[in-house]
Amino acid sequence: MSQIVAQSNRTEHAWLVLLGEYARQSGLTAALNAVPLQQKVRTHRPQTKVIEFLVAILAGLPHLKDISRDGHPLDQDGAVALAWQQPGWADYSGVSRALQGLSLSEAQAIGAVLDTFSQPFIDETVVAAMRTEGRLIYDGDLTGRPVSPTSTTYPGAAYGHMDDAVQLGYQAAVVSLHSPIDGRLLLSVELHPGNTVSCTQVEAMVAAAEQRTCVRPLRRTELLAQRLLAVTEQRCKAEARLAQRQAALTTAQVRSQCRLAELAAAQATVVQANRSATITPTTGAPPQCVGAGTGQSRDEATPS
Repeated sequence: MSQIVAQSNRTEHAWLVLLGEYARQSGLTAALNAVPLQQKVRTHRPQTKVIEFLVAILAGLPHLKDISRDGHPLDQDGAVALAWQQPGWADYSGVSRALQGLSLSEAQAIGAVLDTFSQPFIDETVVAAMRTEGRLIYDGDLTGRPVSPTSTTYPGAAYGHMDDAVQLGYQAAVVSLHSPIDGRLLLSVELHPGNTVSCTQVEAMVAAAEQRTCVRPLRRTELLAQRLLAVTEQRCKAEARLAQRQAALTTAQVRSQCRLAELAAAQATVVQANRSATITPTTGAPPQCVGAGTGQSRDEATPS
């Protein structure tokens, strides 16, 4: 683990310093520090490692190892640690172990703190959108999150279409809200196996949007009833046409069977007539008979 001089005033991450000061003044840092985590403490508390992971996300680091191996390592930035009220940062391996050691209830407690912190921003966006546009516009879709194709340690990963290719990874169900303030505000993200398709997650994404915004839009059931009535009428007409076609088909099949029976009877009559017909012999001279044992014909025999 790295040792940091907390009084450092040099940083390559000035934006993270500003975010840390804002998190301190808004109470986010104190709330995260207060979450009970049942892990051993050596050099850094597990709460510090969780906050470090959050800061890495805000820094846009694509991989956890970039905390320590980036061109400007975050775990060596004492000014950022001081802004987030931490004595120092842990190595990325320590952050990884701390995250892996979290229980479900502990992860949910951390998520609840973040939800409470972000809810005022969502409420402000909802009010601004209703004032300026008179409606809320949500975006919900699946976004591919590929992982290493040779890895076997990602739970629930599966092959699916990601970035115009079949890759191993996840599908992130991302729900966002159109914001007149910031353009777009992220509401929720839920990971699914990589072979998940968006049509199976529509209901869940709608429920997530309503839960985060605390707004349930008008369902317009009367309009739905009108559409159902129109579709029912179209279906009745289609079923009537189908019944007519089926009746005509049945009639045609009966006629076809009758014609086939008549044809079979006629063929049987012709065959029977051919079998019983007699063949008339051709008229001409009678055949000559040869005398038995004489070698002479009857015409040549000498009268007695």
